[in-house]
Amino acid sequence: MNDELSDVVVEWLPEPIPAEKFHKSDGCPHPQWANINRAPYDQVSGVIYKRAMNIKLVQYAPAEPAPEMPEPWQGHGPTVVRWLFSEQPGTEEKLLAGATFEFLHDTSLAPGAATGQRAHPGVDEIVYVIAGQGMLYHCPTDGSPVLARPLRPGDAALIRGEELHSVANVMETGELRLLVLGVRAK
Repeated sequence: MNDELSDVVVEWLPEPIPAEKFHKSDGCPHPQWANINRAPYDQVSGVIYKRAMNIKLVQYAPAEPAPEMPEPWQGHGPTVVRWLFSEQPGTEEKLLAGATFEFLHDTSLAPGAATGQRAHPGVDEIVYVIAGQGMLYHCPTDGSPVLARPLRPGDAALIRGEELHSVANVMETGELRLLVLGVRAK
C-alpha cells in the first residue's frame, strides 16, 4: 500500500445489531458458551485478544429505558454498547466466572514508554485501549517466545495473572491510554 493511501485508511466496524436480537434466547436447553464477540480465542499463546473490528456492537434505543421515572430521567436516544467480555446469563464466556474485582487503572504511556515485563500471580488483567497505538508483548510460559500484538483504540485483551507481559507506546508523539481492570482469579 502506498503512503498516500495509508493516511486515509479507516478500520471497518460492523453495524450494530439490535439489542432484541443480541439478547434473544435461542430456546436451546443447553446453550453454547460461545464467545459473544465472534473473535477467535487465542488459546495457544494465552492472551484472549479482541480486535475492535471483531467486538460485537449492540444498538439500544434507548439504553436503560426507565419509563417509571419522571420525564427528565427517562431514557432517550440511541446508544451503542461494545460488549467486550461478559459473564451475564445468555452471553457468558466463562472466562471470569467467580473472579472478584481487584483494581481499575487509567494508564497513560508517553511516546516510547513501556511497562516492564511482569506477571501478577492470582490477578488477571483486562486491558482496553482508549487512545493511541502500542504493542502488547506476551510470554505465556517460561521459555516460550515473546509474542507481539498491535494495540489500537477499541482493542481489548485478557491476560492471565501468571503470564509475563508488557505494553509499549510505539508512537513518536501522543500517549497510549489504557483502562486496566484487575480481577482476582478463582
